[in-house]
Amino acid sequence: MTHRTGRDVENVDDLWEIRRIQRESGASKARVERYFSGMEPKDILAISGKPGLYKVLNTTHRNIVVEPLGEGKRTAVPASARVSSFEDISIFTYEEDLPLAGVLNAIYAHLKGEKAPDAKTSHAELRGFVTSVVPDLDQERVYHSDLKKLCTWYNVLCDLSLLPFSEGDEGAVPDTEAEAEPATESDANETENA
Repeated sequence: MTHRTGRDVENVDDLWEIRRIQRESGASKARVERYFSGMEPKDILAISGKPGLYKVLNTTHRNIVVEPLGEGKRTAVPASARVSSFEDISIFTYEEDLPLAGVLNAIYAHLKGEKAPDAKTSHAELRGFVTSVVPDLDQERVYHSDLKKLCTWYNVLCDLSLLPFSEGDEGAVPDTEAEAEPATESDANETENA
């Protein structure tokens, strides 16, 4: 099966039909997956004062060349701008701070790949949702705006099929459903002898 390219088309309607066929066959999704394949949390940026998430393309001593996720427009951000990599962002808990990648993976597992609540959801619902995923969330230091960003970022990454991050990219997120018991009796004896 061969596909015609835009150069072979004389009529604009034919071009739109070709693009519809490619979209339905998954050709554009495969292109997006190839574009984002191998992305790690360190490659995703949040820039203060700018909406959305960005992919790092290049860095110089004066600028960072970025591209908004899901768009094809490249732009330069001054090195003096407040830029945070997903690798550097963490969520406050009562015991230790959890890496953002681990929290996003926990949300993905909790929702089984479905969408998170919208950022316009009420404060109580957002806080309840995030607390169900991260039970020891520090209620005083995590603000409503943080919860909105977390859910928005999760939905963007989920739409682009970037979640879950690979095991090496995330930090340890406590498993709320499993108890910390040894798996076998021999493991229990080894634990007691240690």
